[in-house]
Amino acid sequence: MQGFIDSQNNVTLESKVEGSTTIISIVPEGTWVEEGEIVCELDGSSIEDQLDSQMIQTSQALAARDQALEALKIQENQNDSDIAAAKLNIKLAELDLKKFKEGEKAQKQKELEGKVALAKTGLLSAQENLDFTRDQVKKGYKTQNELESARIAVKQKEFELQSAEEELKVYEKFTIERTLTELEAQLDEFRNELIRVEAKAEAALIQYKADVDAREKTLDLERKKEGKLQSNFEACKMRAPQAGEVVYANMQNSRRSSNEGSTIEEGAQVRERQAIINLPDVTKMKVDCRIHESLIRSIKKGLRARIRTDAYPDKIFNGVVYSVSTVPMSGQWPNTDLREYETVIHLTDAVEEVRKLRPGLTAQVEILVANRPDILQVPVQAIVNVARKHVAYVVKGGKSERRFVETGESNQTHIEVKDGIEEGEYVVLNPRSQFDDEISALEAELSAEDGADPDLENLPKGEDAPAPKPGASEGGRPAGGGDPAAFFNNLDKDGDGKISEDEAPGRMKENFSKLDKDGDGFITKEEMSAARPPGGGPGGGGAPGGGAPGGGAEE
Repeated sequence: MQGFIDSQNNVTLESKVEGSTTIISIVPEGTWVEEGEIVCELDGSSIEDQLDSQMIQTSQALAARDQALEALKIQENQNDSDIAAAKLNIKLAELDLKKFKEGEKAQKQKELEGKVALAKTGLLSAQENLDFTRDQVKKGYKTQNELESARIAVKQKEFELQSAEEELKVYEKFTIERTLTELEAQLDEFRNELIRVEAKAEAALIQYKADVDAREKTLDLERKKEGKLQSNFEACKMRAPQAGEVVYANMQNSRRSSNEGSTIEEGAQVRERQAIINLPDVTKMKVDCRIHESLIRSIKKGLRARIRTDAYPDKIFNGVVYSVSTVPMSGQWPNTDLREYETVIHLTDAVEEVRKLRPGLTAQVEILVANRPDILQVPVQAIVNVARKHVAYVVKGGKSERRFVETGESNQTHIEVKDGIEEGEYVVLNPRSQFDDEISALEAELSAEDGADPDLENLPKGEDAPAPKPGASEGGRPAGGGDPAAFFNNLDKDGDGKISEDEAPGRMKENFSKLDKDGDGFITKEEMSAARPPGGGPGGGGAPGGGAPGGGAEE
């Protein structure tokens, strides 16, 4: 399996500057840096200009916010003053009304009544004086003029009395009611005025508060803009978050998207979130690889592994399976239908050996599933499956001899032979390429003895074939399975392209009605294919190969 070397503890420095920018300086690749050192500097000149301008905008927004707060305080004081004045007017109006009801009204009324009483007393006195004067005139003691004066005085007093009575009458009948109405109306008006003042004050306060809130939000927005520009400006100087060896993040491989492969160098354009530098811990390395779904059943955490690299072709590195993903990943283009499992292998060699490797190196991985000494194994291309039997062709005395063999465990290249082949014998690779007719005839013969497999016939439509066993091909049958077309043609004795019940052998005849889907009395190739998954052998050359004892079965 092919994988890629990487660090177990790999910190990646990405560009955090919004948009695109330019690398103006970067430490050489391979340089060892300590934590906090500047490893790359991006062009921040335009950001600095924007930051200066934004700081002015922020200051103006701060001043506008403070001005709005001051205006709010002034309005709050004005509202308190206006409301207090309106409440004072109400209190004074209530006092005026109470003063009139409980004091002024009675006082005025008594004053007018006293005036009437005085007018009556003055009239009575004037009348007595007139009577006395008249008697004195008759006696000759007073003159006629004095009598006329006394009579005028009476008239005057009568007029004063009438005037006082009219004034009292007007006061009692009209003035009291008018004054009460006026004072009560004034009180109501002041109360309504208080309501208007409070509403006006609240409306003004809401307006000023809204203005303050708007200024606050504007200031917050301007500060965020300033903070973002400040962060972008600071991000132009990239510092190492840990000690490590600088590796440019510009390699492309099958695990990385092609749009991440722009070259990292001074003057290069980089975009936001683009990886620029990796700081791997080269003392702890791993291999990331993928394992095909047909082999995943044998892979588990803790299995030992051997790793080879093109950089050190003569050296084998040791490792152990650290993790195997539980969810399959789609295969890489163009084999997107493949299902592979992400597997991580940690290298276990000494630090001095591990430090020789570099992230991104291609690695060939062998996972040691089992180690079985002294077993006989042959290439998987040498074994074919014929009617559920394993067959191999052994070269002996210049001739090829067909043998039935018993097989055991297998890996991607070899399969264990338990019986049928001896150590040192030569086997034919891909026998079907040289003995196709013989193998097809043998399959027809063996299949005629066994008949069709009713278990395969009962598979639901669209169900996948059984999972492959060791040494199996992707079709689900052991490598070298028979040709379904040849099998069908051997059974079709009359050559009409259909198999009748008389032509069907053994168990196929017993299950004929199940295989005959359309009930026309014949089995077609399509009906047989639906009941029995096709087999197929692996490709390969026809050159003879040698059976050899293995030092261990591996995957």
